[in-house]
Amino acid sequence: MAMNSEKNGAVFELAILARLTWNLHSLNNEGTLGNVSEPRTVVLWNGQRTDGISGEMMKHIHAYWTWIGASSDADYPLCDGCRDFRPQRADLISKTLAKNDNVAALKEAIQCVLCDVHGFLVQTPTIHRQSVVEFSWVVGLPGKVQRDLHAHARHAATERGVETSSAGSTESDEQAGTQAGVAAQMVYHRPTRSGVYALVSLFQSWRIGLNEIDYRYSLDDEQRKKRYELVLQAYEWTLKRPDGAMRSTRLPHIERAEGVLIVSAKAVPAPLLSPLRDDYREKLQELAAMQGCDVIPFADVDEMVAALERIKQRDPFK
Repeated sequence: MAMNSEKNGAVFELAILARLTWNLHSLNNEGTLGNVSEPRTVVLWNGQRTDGISGEMMKHIHAYWTWIGASSDADYPLCDGCRDFRPQRADLISKTLAKNDNVAALKEAIQCVLCDVHGFLVQTPTIHRQSVVEFSWVVGLPGKVQRDLHAHARHAATERGVETSSAGSTESDEQAGTQAGVAAQMVYHRPTRSGVYALVSLFQSWRIGLNEIDYRYSLDDEQRKKRYELVLQAYEWTLKRPDGAMRSTRLPHIERAEGVLIVSAKAVPAPLLSPLRDDYREKLQELAAMQGCDVIPFADVDEMVAALERIKQRDPFK
């Protein structure tokens, strides 16, 4: 099978198309009905129902690791909203932005690395930025997902043979104790899921620092390169150590990651084809060859990380 060789040119776009094997997790849930937490369920085109982790959750995880990396390095400026990892981002500093000059307002807003990379919406003045990082739903391959629901109980101390003294207690004390006992006792049900999941993600590195009103770059080449490296580092951390729901008791068992990285070194879009297809790697090889893109296969997490480290050595397209 023919493969394009990796080049030393700039990176216009990077696509990650992978199958992830994650066990015994509950990273994303629909909500809680009574005392039961419901897992995410998605429906495919043919009516098949399967497990899913939303793109919003994956993007939040990437944003979190971006913020962690930026917070530890003074070379990455953060606005007042992003410094505290608040979801409003640039909207929290809208009073400091130019009121009658959207070009200037957007230029100022994207000085913040998190606003630049993950986007924002400012209400006044009305400006917005689309994220340069995009995530699909992480979708369980039909027939390769297992789900279970587990019962758990939290017991009050008085139910384990510890008796409270009634001496000197008042009516209000007894009422408070009763309320505390009710709150302490709890039976609840939580889901656990394991499976092979399809992931599609796109990084438009050419848009880093780009003011998309006047289409001029608001950052110099060195600043853009550092942000490019930060985004790739956050990808590594996202897939090596996914953040998400219920990790205190359901930290995922990460077993495997396999797939391809597609790198576009010129101004052409990186092709995207879902890993829900069994032949996605072969078809992506063919599509990438037609568009002159580089194809970098990986068979496990360490190979993926090593490939991302090599891509870090390149520059974002300009």
